[in-house]
Amino acid sequence: MTRVTVTAAPDHLDRLIGSPRTGLLELIWNALDADASDVHVDLDVSGLGGIVSLTVRDNGEGISADRAETLFQTLGGSWKKLATATTGGRALHGRQGGGRFAAYGLGQDVSWTSFNRATTGMKEISIRGSRASAQEFDIEVADSNAEETGTEVRIGTLTDATMRYLDSDRVGDELTAALAIYLLKYHPHVFWREKELDPAGLISERTEYEVAVEHDGATLSIPVTLIEWRTKFDRALYLCDADGTALYEMSPGIQAPGATFTAYVRWDGFSDRIHDLTLEGAAAEPVPAIIEAAKEKLRDHYKQRSEERYSRVIEKWKREDSYPFRGNSTEPVEVAKRDLFDLVAIHALPAVEDADPASRKLSLRLLREAVETSPGAVHAIMQEVLNLSEAEAEELRVLIEKTSLAGIISAAKLVADRLEFLASLEAIINEPDLKKVVKERSQLHRILVNETWVFREEYALTGDDQTLRTVLRQHLAMLGAEGVTMDDVDAQEVFDESGAVRVIDLMLSKVIPQSREHREHLVIELKRPSVHIGLEEIGQIENYAMTVAGDTRFAATDTRWEFWIVGDNMAPSASIKANQARREPGITMETDTPVNLVVRAVTWAQVIRNAKHRLQFVKDSLDYDPSTEAGLDYLRAKHAEFLPDLLKAPPAIEGGPTAGEATDTKLGSSADPAPTDL
Repeated sequence: MTRVTVTAAPDHLDRLIGSPRTGLLELIWNALDADASDVHVDLDVSGLGGIVSLTVRDNGEGISADRAETLFQTLGGSWKKLATATTGGRALHGRQGGGRFAAYGLGQDVSWTSFNRATTGMKEISIRGSRASAQEFDIEVADSNAEETGTEVRIGTLTDATMRYLDSDRVGDELTAALAIYLLKYHPHVFWREKELDPAGLISERTEYEVAVEHDGATLSIPVTLIEWRTKFDRALYLCDADGTALYEMSPGIQAPGATFTAYVRWDGFSDRIHDLTLEGAAAEPVPAIIEAAKEKLRDHYKQRSEERYSRVIEKWKREDSYPFRGNSTEPVEVAKRDLFDLVAIHALPAVEDADPASRKLSLRLLREAVETSPGAVHAIMQEVLNLSEAEAEELRVLIEKTSLAGIISAAKLVADRLEFLASLEAIINEPDLKKVVKERSQLHRILVNETWVFREEYALTGDDQTLRTVLRQHLAMLGAEGVTMDDVDAQEVFDESGAVRVIDLMLSKVIPQSREHREHLVIELKRPSVHIGLEEIGQIENYAMTVAGDTRFAATDTRWEFWIVGDNMAPSASIKANQARREPGITMETDTPVNLVVRAVTWAQVIRNAKHRLQFVKDSLDYDPSTEAGLDYLRAKHAEFLPDLLKAPPAIEGGPTAGEATDTKLGSSADPAPTDL
């Protein structure tokens, strides 16, 4: 047996150790780069159902017995960098020579058992490594009578983050999306827990585009493949080499309501800039220009799709006799009226389509009156249909002069929905029975990702910012996570400088544009409701805030930063720090130089109270004070996928057990203990 040591700084190796998802993909890519036609990813499960280890097995060429020591002793200079393709003619994925370290993103102990045909016959190569001494590998080469080549990688002592990831439902979908172009081109068989990944069977539609990007006096023609899925996948934009091998994944960052898609941007230049791809829009040109051109093509695609969908909806209204116009007309004024009505009706589509046909017909008739005639003509209809008083109808008439009826209805519904959500959030945070059944990370936090207005109104109005997310991801280890963003709310396990495991619950981030010269970044870290905020937690968020805000990518910019930490309660010492004289309550740190920075520590109770206060005036005007049950009804309608089974069902009908009785019985069952992550 030979022990080899990699000559590299520990912090450099740490950068090669990514998330569990990255590690798993890297192992599969290694198998495919070895010309494997079959790759199996399996979990070893104990008799009690717990995951013990993960195994990736392939029938590829195996690890070269002649070069094993050199391959594992060096960092960089991979043989793949010099090769143009695999022996079988496939495009190569790994060319940086550090992919083996990605396995440590899955677990502490990694072993490779490989069979390779060397110049002197079949050899068995055994390699062992440990995350605790990531720079060292034990390598043993022996003669073998095996008939077939291949490699088996086994990862043991899995991290908590890996256990959560492997136990989730999204692994197969994410692997399918990342490997789709490669699988469709070369047709290898990749299995996740004995189920073959089959992108062809899940694709609803595949569209090929090309975008033109000017760079260095030349025009680059960049292929973009858009795959739309039949099932729900997380959206992703992959930067790939010219053969479609995915090198980096990012959020598409476009508005496409209801669409489930993955886009692949193919350019061979990405391979030469692979370490800069994490900067996304902040990378050197032409990477940002290519990304923006691809996004613009996606926007155009879904704009056209929306127009086609709206045309189908209007045709449906005509068939069911809900459309408030009859026949066809070529008269210019009549055509203009219909075009204007169609525009308004489409914007009111979510509210209109939720109604039954009779109600929809009435709604569309009212919309026609509102946009086609003078507001006075609507007056009688409002009194007759809505049973309004004379004064109320007059108020509505005046309001319609300033906005549309659809806008009025939408605004009122928005406020009512928010009031109901606050009622449900308050119950989940404070009521012991609900705390027992609502899981923190997999349920409450996923709901909050879609209701971020509760923290601050600007938060709900902003778009995502890729540069900010890249910087947060890079520095997130200071708080205990690797890359938790709006799109990935599962906690990640990482190691701090002392080697201790640290876990963050959820990190949200947004950029708030103020003007061309000024931007405001808002970053929120959520602690679980059972966690108190102490001086240690405040110190962590302040240190993290200073590091992120001082990142060189934001140098020489007029930017204001706000960092929030939200928890169940504050320790007395933390409360004193958060309530200092001549400072707004909640602020623990405030600086103007070297960065414009504010750090706030707030409790869940304060978040809910402030959100209620913002809605109080409209709440009084609506005369609506929702009950807890109304709030839970809202969750069932909007966020059912994240609710425990107990809360998905409405209260029992009269004569059966009440909702409370059903809850008490369920909560008392030993088969459903309180979630451990609360």
